[in-house]
Order: sequence, then structure tokens, then C-alpha cells
Amino acid sequence: MRPKIKQVKKLLANVDGSSFMTKTAKPTAALYLAKFSVIAILAAVVYFITLSQPVSHDDSMRSFEIVKGESAKSIAASLKSAGLIRSSLYFRLLVKQQKITLQAGIYQLSPSYAPIEIAKTLTKGLAIDEKVVIPEGYRLEQIAETAGLSVKDFLSASKGLEGQLFPDTYFVKEGITSAELVKIMHDNFLKKAGEVDNQTLILASLVERETKGDAEKPLVAGILKKRLASGWPLELDATVQYFLGKSGNWWPNTTLLDRKIKSPYNTYLNKGLPPAPIGNPGLASIKAVENSVESQYWFYLHDKSGQIHYAATNSEHENNIAKYIK
Repeated sequence: MRPKIKQVKKLLANVDGSSFMTKTAKPTAALYLAKFSVIAILAAVVYFITLSQPVSHDDSMRSFEIVKGESAKSIAASLKSAGLIRSSLYFRLLVKQQKITLQAGIYQLSPSYAPIEIAKTLTKGLAIDEKVVIPEGYRLEQIAETAGLSVKDFLSASKGLEGQLFPDTYFVKEGITSAELVKIMHDNFLKKAGEVDNQTLILASLVERETKGDAEKPLVAGILKKRLASGWPLELDATVQYFLGKSGNWWPNTTLLDRKIKSPYNTYLNKGLPPAPIGNPGLASIKAVENSVESQYWFYLHDKSGQIHYAATNSEHENNIAKYIK
């Protein structure tokens, strides 16, 4: 048997809290205030639960520094700015409530850490004080040597990742392993550059080694693309340097005879791109390949001061060689 309309209305009245009133009674201000207070409390609880959660599931590590004497307010603001917490105010209240003393130092933190985990990490003496600077264009072996790691171990840990270890300044723990540094650098690459197709990555590594500044990168990238499309050999000294390089001199000066040495990386003998990147490019080189500039030029060279000179014809290029190189 279906309930009558009056019964349904009575049930609804029970839900909204007015069932205690007579048919003619109206909701009082106190009742509305009580309802609002309950809703506000529930909203606040949900909000604070949200603030207690990690910012994201991204488990990549980021360097974070607390300078000596820095206030909790400043630290919380920096954490928020770095995308490591949701609310600076919540973090400050958490630190105060938990009676946590934040220590100066450099740390590795992740957006996947909850605020309480971040706060406790910053008190456990896990400060990381070894600074490793990896310039753009370094090859894997150079990265290993710069970080004070075994080249053999680093090459093993980074197999297939030439070009995908992001050049940057890293603050790492003392005694970091090759595998740990590779993961940090590769995670940083994915974060900064995203997914990059292999041809773009190889071209970006060539542009990185063949240029002296960001301003010339898009034009040089355009020249290399034009040579590839026309079936020209790239004829780049950087690729010859790559297969000739060895410890103590990873990018040696090349000779005309070196250009005749057989290697899949020799772009004087082989048309097309080398089989893999010849180093680890920075973001500017990757963007230059993705947004290359077309021009009438086919050739370029750098003089002894590092200034680049372009040429539209082989004759112009030979003149530049005679003028700026010989």
C-alpha cells in the first residue's frame, strides 16, 4: 500500500528537523542556526582532513632548504610555494600542536608526503648537504664523475637513459648510490620536460652540444632539421667527440682524420641521426627543437670568441671558415 502524500511530507519534515513543530509552527532562528552550525562543523572537518593529505601521488623528490634561524611561518610559506603542502596555515598549526622543532638544512621531500611526514622529516637530522651541479650537455660518464660515483655502476644504472637525466643543481645525501641519483634525475626530467619522443631528444642533445647560448638554439635546430629532410649528412663535430671521448677528455678536439673513423655516431659518414642522444640536454634545447626556426641558412660555425656565424651557401661557409677559424 502506497504511503499518502501527508505521510511523505511528515517523513520529509523529520529529515529536515521540523517534525517537532506543530502544523502551524514555523522554523525558529535557533533551529536554522543549529543546522548551519552542524553543516559548518562538518565542512570544517572535511576541509582539515583534506589539508592533512599529500598534495599528490607524485613520488618524485624535490630539494628543500631551511636556512638557519628561519621562522615556521616562512618555512610553511616556502613549502606551499614549492607545491609540497596544501596550506601553510595548517602546517604551522600542525607544527605547533605537535611541538615540532624544524631544523635548518637541505632535504629531499616529495609531494606524496603527508604534512605530518614532512614536518617530522624536517626534524630527524635527514638534512642533505652535498651539492651536485650537472650542467646541460653532460654525458652519462661526466655525470658520474661529477657526482663522485663509479662510472661503471652509473652506466649500468642509467642504461638507455642517455638524454633523459635532467641537468640541474641537486642536493643529495652523502653516500648516494648510482641508482638513487639516476632515479632523482630521471624523475626531474619527466617533471620538467615530460614525455619527449626519441628523435626530438636526439636532436636536442645535438643542439645542446653544437650551440653556445639559448638564443641561437632554435635557428640551429632549424638548420639540422632542414639537412635531415634534404638527405644531407649532419656533419657535426659533437657526434665525433662523443664516440672519441674518454675519461679526462670527454669532448676532445677533432681532426679531419677523426671524421673518417667508422662509428654509428659519425655524422660525417652516416646520414640521418645518430642512434641515441650524445648527452643530456636542458629544457631550452628541447624547446628549441620543438619550436625550431626556419631560415635560408644551411651552415654555421663559432669563432674563437664563441660568436656564431651562419651561411646560406657552401661558398659563404668556406669564407667564414677562412675568416673566423683559420
